[in-house]
Amino acid sequence: MADPDENAVAERLSLTEREMLYRVRWFIYVRWIMGSFALLMLLASWYVLGIRFRSPEWGYSLAPAMRAASLIFIYNAAFALLIHVYRKGRLHKRQIMYLTLGQIVCDMLAVCTLVHYSGGIENYFLVLILLPLVIATELLPQKLAYATAGLAVAMISLLAWGEQSGTLRHVQIVWPGERTASAPYFEPFYVLEVLASLTMMIFATVFVASSISQRLRHREAQLEDAYHRLHQADENKSFFMRKAGHEMRAPLAAIHSILDVISAQPNISPQQQADLIARSRHRLQALMNLVDELRRYSRLRTDNSPFAFHRVSLDRLAGNAVALFRQQAQEAGLDLSARIQEAAIAGDEELLRELVTNLLANAIQYTPRGGRVDLELERDHTRALLRVSDTGIGISEQAREKLFQEFFRSNEARKVFPQGTGLGLAICKRIVDLHHGQIDAVAREGGGTTFRVTLPLAEREV
Repeated sequence: MADPDENAVAERLSLTEREMLYRVRWFIYVRWIMGSFALLMLLASWYVLGIRFRSPEWGYSLAPAMRAASLIFIYNAAFALLIHVYRKGRLHKRQIMYLTLGQIVCDMLAVCTLVHYSGGIENYFLVLILLPLVIATELLPQKLAYATAGLAVAMISLLAWGEQSGTLRHVQIVWPGERTASAPYFEPFYVLEVLASLTMMIFATVFVASSISQRLRHREAQLEDAYHRLHQADENKSFFMRKAGHEMRAPLAAIHSILDVISAQPNISPQQQADLIARSRHRLQALMNLVDELRRYSRLRTDNSPFAFHRVSLDRLAGNAVALFRQQAQEAGLDLSARIQEAAIAGDEELLRELVTNLLANAIQYTPRGGRVDLELERDHTRALLRVSDTGIGISEQAREKLFQEFFRSNEARKVFPQGTGLGLAICKRIVDLHHGQIDAVAREGGGTTFRVTLPLAEREV
């Protein structure tokens, strides 16, 4: 059964942070094993192989080396407790890196202490210095990993210099059968040979491990990005389905109520029956419009939809749209004007036609009698600018931020035209995005709204 604390932590952390925390904890487990291995090797060397460690101060004794190895367990337990405490709150990536650096420094100090009390650079325990470097390459940036490698070389070099100069008391290794301990630590060429070999081994390990880690981190970043995009897509899909169901429910509920009235009153007059049927048809038409817009928007949301991009005369589409809506504007008591320059862009003609007609239809629909609607198409050296302005109900600052979201309709728009779907402007936004353009809405001076669309010109137009 999953630990509730584990689940809570997983929800708070990103994928990268979770992976880093998992590795930090995994290396803590590895450190328990390495500490146990060091203790067992010391005991086996002393009691099985007969190797002795002799110091001028305390003579033959295993205790100092055992205490040095025991330090690994002490600070490892402290870090395990620290991570457990941190997990109760929000553990950031930077905090995980600090914990990692602390462990690496403690590891290198522990290895140097253990090496010092078990024979100095003559002891093969010296290779344990590679363990914290592997941790560094796994959890730290590449430059920081190389910095820890340099720190490891500096620590070992200081240890060798201290023992050779007499600053540190050298603990000698006495092999079985030897009466006196050899002292290679005092021979400069031997010390230089060991330090050179160890330095090459350290930096080679960091180079190989960090190269592999860099590729793995790159893949992890790609996976995290893909995870976030999939998660966002799933949330968008859920929101889309909820809103679509909500919008469909209203006309269906109205039709259901009308059918209930007709069923409950079999002697209803022909006039009332015709009125109810007309209302049902009106609701059905609204539902069909919603389904059509849902299908169009769904097609636009699909990245692999087969859109036909070619050179399109945007001025021709704008002129045709103005001619199409001129009669409707006159019947609504509106003044519709157009000022159009030639402009050609690379795009899908059907989508661009829908963009222009949607913007014009919106402007006419939400402008009261006596108002005006203006369409302007201009161009500069690299782009076409389409503006559709009206003297209508306007858009509040709060509504403007959500204007291009699916199913969003401002309170003012609902009062003027209750049957809208809230998908028209979302469709416009998607069309503009597919053509690598931009769309926004600003308040028009004197009242109303101006929608501005910028689209890149076709290459031969630039």
